[in-house]
Amino acid sequence: MNPARPRSTPARLLWDAGGLWSLWTLEACRAQGWDIAPVSAAQLRENGLDQARALVMPGGWPSLKRAALGQAGAAAIKAFLEAGGRYLGFCGGAGLALAEDDGLGLVDMARGRGRRRLPSLSGPVMVAPGPEAAEHPLWRGLETPARFHVWFPGQFAAESGESFYTVARYGHPAPGLHTADLRVDQVDQTQWPALEEAYGLRLDPSGLAGRAAVVEARRGAGRLLLSYLHLDTPGDPVGGQALANLWRTWLDLEPKDPPPRPTADQGEGPAREWTWEAEALWSRGEALGLWRPRDQALPLWRRGARGLEFHSLRSLCQALAVRECPPRAGLSPETLADLEELWREGPAVLAWQAASLAGDDQPPPPAARSWFPAPRRSGGALGRVLATLEGALLRAEQAARR
Repeated sequence: MNPARPRSTPARLLWDAGGLWSLWTLEACRAQGWDIAPVSAAQLRENGLDQARALVMPGGWPSLKRAALGQAGAAAIKAFLEAGGRYLGFCGGAGLALAEDDGLGLVDMARGRGRRRLPSLSGPVMVAPGPEAAEHPLWRGLETPARFHVWFPGQFAAESGESFYTVARYGHPAPGLHTADLRVDQVDQTQWPALEEAYGLRLDPSGLAGRAAVVEARRGAGRLLLSYLHLDTPGDPVGGQALANLWRTWLDLEPKDPPPRPTADQGEGPAREWTWEAEALWSRGEALGLWRPRDQALPLWRRGARGLEFHSLRSLCQALAVRECPPRAGLSPETLADLEELWREGPAVLAWQAASLAGDDQPPPPAARSWFPAPRRSGGALGRVLATLEGALLRAEQAARR
């Protein structure tokens, strides 16, 4: 049986392997009045881009998105662009378009490596147009330089080529920019070499100035805007204005009035209980010093703490709680067991993380070994629950559009 196809809309959003980032992008686009429909990789392969004029690719690991799409999905995106479609990629969605083993090869450009790579940047940064892009529609109505946000971006290996050029270049750090868990404007610039040796990675952001943050590319009759800036950052009016500019220019449409935003007290059903449990875990981690508030988009976690995973857990639970979700009876026994494991073992995993970061070399509990099988990866019950929440959110969104 073919997957259900979305109601016709001008823009589609690939949901798979995005998690928190897919939710960010969907809500940011909707807040700017984009008529956008999330689709799964399976739906995209089954003519899910029919009648679409734009495909939005959220952040997340390019390798996971590439695997979800498969050869048929990659071919569908290439055909969509060749025929005149538009592709908007944020962060990992930008990296997915590059000529890499984990990419689709939509643009003849690689990812920056070596000294060109600054892997742990997060927060606000000042950005200006490239010299050839002062009139680009992204910049309409914006003062320059403008304050955008980045969240652990990759970097482009080049600023221009035969089929692409730079739309936005990094400037100087804005107050609140962090590299790893260090606030840039609170670090003595002479200390970067020692800090980089202690952390074992590049930290000094000074070399980023002048490098490409956003590029525009051509493929066939289509266009791609690849942005390591997160224009979808929650609560960011500058990124929101840029999104509205792109909508008007690419689709020649005025944004619609955004739908009313549901609030947490509207939630009901099992997902509301999961939200309470996830919030309790988050509060426990905060009490242990693993993370702390930073801004309305993302908190700040200590290097080595799994803040992104636990923040994603509570954010996805909350998002599902304010949407129609399946009753508890509709959940598989395996999913219920995974949830029980999270709530039961979570406090011990957090305590181990805190002890480990304090220098206590105790072995991790079994749950930690299965939940975090490798750096920047989630597995076991945690990985399965995050995937289940992602899938449930997609189903709820698509049911609401029917």
